[in-house]
Amino acid sequence: MLWDSNVLRIPTLEEVDRHAQAYMKKHPRSSYPELKATPITDPKAFEKWAKESHQVAADWAYNLTTLPDPNKDQPADKLVQNMINFILNGVSPVKEAPALPPGYWDRLQSTTERRLTLAGYRIADLVFAAAAQIEGQAKFMGR
Repeated sequence: MLWDSNVLRIPTLEEVDRHAQAYMKKHPRSSYPELKATPITDPKAFEKWAKESHQVAADWAYNLTTLPDPNKDQPADKLVQNMINFILNGVSPVKEAPALPPGYWDRLQSTTERRLTLAGYRIADLVFAAAAQIEGQAKFMGR
């Protein structure tokens, strides 16, 4: 839950842009060997990227002591309502969570920031590649 909810919740495009600029400055494209390891032209790029993210999670993000889910027997609609209340209002569906190990929160923030920036670079590459294809097709068709 902590890992999944650690996403920027920014209400304006100006703030999104400000954060994106700061992230790109802090994490330049050249600091991501992943961009060269799996380029967007790789037919299995999305699958490889998903496995890459899963490995990040498996390596440390989910390596915490867990408690049994006290809500496991609730009806699905109540579970969804709890999740929506958490997402919109920050009200946790659990009363007690295990303590985080020292340094976990800082590492979570840093990893999330790097993964968001990497995702941004990948999305930009996909958009530019799609635009180039459209432009190439338009020229081919004489437009």
